[in-house]
Amino acid sequence: MNAPTPFRLLLTLFRDRFFENDSASPGGGFQTNITQVLGIIGGNGTMMAYFVMPAFLELSLQPPTPRILWTLRSFRLFFPAYSFAVAGFAAVFQWDLLFPDRRDFLILAPFPIRLRELMAAKFTALVLFLLMLAAAVNVGPDLLVLLASAFAGRTAVPVALGQICATGAASLFAFLAVAAMQGILISVTPPKLFRRISPWIQMLGMSVMVLTVLGFPVYSAFLRRAIEQNQTWLYWFPPAWFSGLYEIFLGGGNRVLTSLGMFAIEMTAIAIVVVVAAWSLGFRRHFRRTLESEDAPHRPRAWSVPQWLVRNPQERAIFAFVGKTMARSQKHQFFLAAYLSAGLAVAAIIGTAVRNGRIALSPGGARAVAFVIGFFLISGFRAAFQFPAELGANWLFRITEARWTEVSRKATRKLVLAMTLIASMLVAAPFELTAWAWPVVLEHLVVQAIAAALLIEALFWSLDRVPFTCSYFPGRKSLPLLVILYVYGVTGYSFHLADLESAIEHRSATALLFFAGAAAALVFSWRRHPVADAVRFDGSEPVIQTLELT
Repeated sequence: MNAPTPFRLLLTLFRDRFFENDSASPGGGFQTNITQVLGIIGGNGTMMAYFVMPAFLELSLQPPTPRILWTLRSFRLFFPAYSFAVAGFAAVFQWDLLFPDRRDFLILAPFPIRLRELMAAKFTALVLFLLMLAAAVNVGPDLLVLLASAFAGRTAVPVALGQICATGAASLFAFLAVAAMQGILISVTPPKLFRRISPWIQMLGMSVMVLTVLGFPVYSAFLRRAIEQNQTWLYWFPPAWFSGLYEIFLGGGNRVLTSLGMFAIEMTAIAIVVVVAAWSLGFRRHFRRTLESEDAPHRPRAWSVPQWLVRNPQERAIFAFVGKTMARSQKHQFFLAAYLSAGLAVAAIIGTAVRNGRIALSPGGARAVAFVIGFFLISGFRAAFQFPAELGANWLFRITEARWTEVSRKATRKLVLAMTLIASMLVAAPFELTAWAWPVVLEHLVVQAIAAALLIEALFWSLDRVPFTCSYFPGRKSLPLLVILYVYGVTGYSFHLADLESAIEHRSATALLFFAGAAAALVFSWRRHPVADAVRFDGSEPVIQTLELT
């Protein structure tokens, strides 16, 4: 058997790094299953397309009146928008892996590997990852659209070409645009500056991609007026470009959409040229500058905790540990940025309404904005705390076991409550001040603070670990179940509390009953002393029973 060539070995190395998972518990394995990752991505797209299909099919069966055609165009905007957002999110999330980093160069430089082999292997791995990602994102929705068109009696070939080209090109452009931007930044900025600005670019990019999907109901409502008036924002919004490809293949005849489709083709070609040029011209320079640069030492950040908020020295230790970890851990910052982006998008959708082609404040929805932000932030903190930052850092908590479980519950509840109230008040303040007077706003703040405290007690009730110090086992929760719980959780939580807030304004008895009941529940939760138990540091699965067959 022939030994593998350096190119094949490097290709395997770079390809597998896109799916590494170094935070998993020992029983969970070092590398997340590629099929599982792509299945999750494809399953989400298929599920979203499945919910869209009934309305899409009903419209396809009706005569093509102008109103029907514009509604179909709005639906067609969804598929490129979703493909663009997922591919762009993946590219931004894997920002550090698009180009070889300092670790790659330091490890591989001493080996007899030619630089062009290294570049070719990394570029090929990037292309394979893009192809797998595009296929996972688009195959399910594309098949559902083809089945719906065939059932409606439409010609399948133009629909197939339009759907595949629109969604595939949107994925390709999103990924290449991020890679091109990184290539340009690497070529024109020093390594220290590039490493400093990269986290901010990642957080901003992830937020934009999340808003692209969740904000679809808002910007799709402006599609017809924007196209009829040929508004400028269409040429700054890539999903609108690729929705124009449907017009080219289906022969709709709208000149603006056709021009957007041609603009999408031109911009994709430009992105390909920029990526190839950045790799060809900047790879060797990036290799040399990375090896010559030195790692900048991490600047310790002061983290002071008010004495009135945390008096127990053990709680102060938890506060300092969590605060400093969040300040330096990029992956946890990205995780919370994704949750906050989702919350902002949902809050914007709920808090606003489209009336006569314009965005207006929705008085009923404005009440729910703070509750939506609070729900996403609290659940985001609860999820982020279970992912370790550096497992070797938990040695201090292991050797000083002193009711860390209960101490961690108290400290994290105070920290999350403070962060949630600050963020939700900053975001919801414009909505509140626009719709109500100062006394009503102050009353709302009290209700929102109590609601956030009660939700924190519910979500952190069973916390049995110090944040960021426990490994986890991947794949323990069902993703579809989590999606359903989040959808019904955020809508039920925010709208019911908004209705309660409205009732408190007009009924003194309801206000008295709510404040008394909430106070009793919070006092009970804060004063409970559960049985002392050992804090968890390992997230391995329970022992699996086998059949013992020989």
